[in-house]
Amino acid sequence: MKKGTGIFSLVNNCRAQILLPAVLLAPIFILVIYLLFETAKVSMTKVRQQFALDNAAYSQISAASTYLNALAMINGPLPYRVLLSQGQQMDPLQAKEGSKVGTKAISVFELFYQGGGVPAIGPDHETGINNPPSPDATDWKIQYYAGDNLDEEARVRAQWEKEDPGSPPDPNKHFPIMSKKLVENYFFWASGGEDAPFLPAVKDYLETYARLGSIYKSQDYAYKEVSKDAIMFREAYYLNVNDCKRSDCARQSASQIRQVLDLPTKPFDLAKIMLYVSNSGKPGTYHSGSRNIPFDVQDVLSGDRLFQFAYLTQSARGKLKSLSHGVLLKQPFKLPLNRFNINLEQKYKPYVRNRVVMTCPRGGNNCVWPNPLPKYTITLEP
Repeated sequence: MKKGTGIFSLVNNCRAQILLPAVLLAPIFILVIYLLFETAKVSMTKVRQQFALDNAAYSQISAASTYLNALAMINGPLPYRVLLSQGQQMDPLQAKEGSKVGTKAISVFELFYQGGGVPAIGPDHETGINNPPSPDATDWKIQYYAGDNLDEEARVRAQWEKEDPGSPPDPNKHFPIMSKKLVENYFFWASGGEDAPFLPAVKDYLETYARLGSIYKSQDYAYKEVSKDAIMFREAYYLNVNDCKRSDCARQSASQIRQVLDLPTKPFDLAKIMLYVSNSGKPGTYHSGSRNIPFDVQDVLSGDRLFQFAYLTQSARGKLKSLSHGVLLKQPFKLPLNRFNINLEQKYKPYVRNRVVMTCPRGGNNCVWPNPLPKYTITLEP
């Protein structure tokens, strides 16, 4: 065959020198495209599963932090602010002539605070009247009054300021919620016109703590419903993936988080309370001491007791310690089918993971009671 014709002419042709390698490399390019596509599918699946796990964990634990922060709020800051505001809106109470506890006018709030009826934010625990704590404060110093104007019967409140406060007072005895010493020395009359401070002050106090008890029951019921069988976790996971059934989604990770969700609390309440009213008329008239007014709370609150605060049980405190270190969640997931018929699940056993942490700025991770602080926060770690 002559040079320049046939196969030799193709070899010597520049276009042929490009075409032949391209024909040989085409399958490789197609294979690379398939690999990129399949790799992208695996990556997208893992990202989706990781997002589902993070979202589910945060949603479920946020329900716990909301519950605990609500309890911490009603255990002190909320009744303190409400009663302080209401008490200061009323006319000050004037001291009687020859008062043994001071001559300066006091607010109705001080009457209840210095009787142990409500805890106060610090630092001033004498009058209990303080500015709101700064946003970055990690200790609000909430505690009951323990000064000289506190009745001896009410000094037992200091023993309640523990993680386990013990049993409430004897339900057959009337427990004081205001200072008898102050009533004996200040005009806190009950009759004589619409300006009598006794009835509106007592009404405000009872309504405030009755509402706190209602809030506690509502919060406790709601938390138990959303934490039962880790339902919020499984529901949030299910809504973010498309490869599991609603009733059986994220079973492995749900079983791990379920172990720390049961956070039982107990209400501490009073069955009977003792009120005091000055045996007097308006300021400037007669004042001959005080009168006791025993009051059965259950007769007014349809059988309910008067809520004071709620506290964590020992088992709940143990689980909060675990949450302060974090709960590791691991969830295996299914990979989509690929064009190479390779079972990646069997070979690599893919899973996603994270660690969910819930903490508050106090040792033992208990900011519910005593010295409540509504500052539980959540952190997700890889």
